Amino acid sequence: MADNIMHTWYDAAKKRVSVRSYSAPIDRDMFYVLKSAAMKLCNDEARIDLRAKNGVLGKIPVLSAVIGGVDGTNCFAAIIVKKGCEYMGGYIGEAFILECVSRGLATCWLGATYKKKAVKEIVEMLDDEKLIGIIAIGKCDQLPENGPRKSIEQLTGVTPEDFQKLPQWQQEAAKMARIAPSARNCQPWELEIKPGSIRLICNSDNFGYGAIDCGIAMLHIELGAAKCGVYGDWQFREMDKLFVPFDIPENT
Repeated sequence: MADNIMHTWYDAAKKRVSVRSYSAPIDRDMFYVLKSAAMKLCNDEARIDLRAKNGVLGKIPVLSAVIGGVDGTNCFAAIIVKKGCEYMGGYIGEAFILECVSRGLATCWLGATYKKKAVKEIVEMLDDEKLIGIIAIGKCDQLPENGPRKSIEQLTGVTPEDFQKLPQWQQEAAKMARIAPSARNCQPWELEIKPGSIRLICNSDNFGYGAIDCGIAMLHIELGAAKCGVYGDWQFREMDKLFVPFDIPENT
């Protein structure tokens, strides 16, 4: 990804909050801008289908009392993945959210509080694809606050003193992973920080959303590293994923 996009998404991640009550849906021009952005993020493993349709968002009687419904917008992005590629849905879905936030919009990941049957009636899927969730999108006049997060020490096992001794790119990557959203704000991952790498360990299925959550955290780790000029690739090892930089500039 281009440096300017990564830095734009980094700034957006600092501002992103989950919004369930919107002041208005997006306008027609913005819809097509976002549709173009969504298409650029699609790949062989996951894709985004942007729609504006009534009857999908709203309150689900059984769940809204516990989780809360969504109102004020009819715009959503369906996240569809090849079976077994849920992590990629989280990765590109979060990238799309940060693109929306960078354009002054509000969003929310939804795994349960939407009408899945209605989505499946309007979004075509192949036999080897599955719907893993949607993203509500709209305008919001007053943003809520994010919920609490685990501390860096809880996520890494590294004391505050030792954390300050780590290279700047690892500190920034860990800080960004800390603010990554997750289902029910459970943060179902740990970080193992070693010289030259960061291992993301998925330690919970998190009600079926654990792989999606870890895909979101993967993007956040990349954004934190990129802020320091460090770029790399992921090595997959069953339930954990290892981020290894291509090259680490001096003084990072």
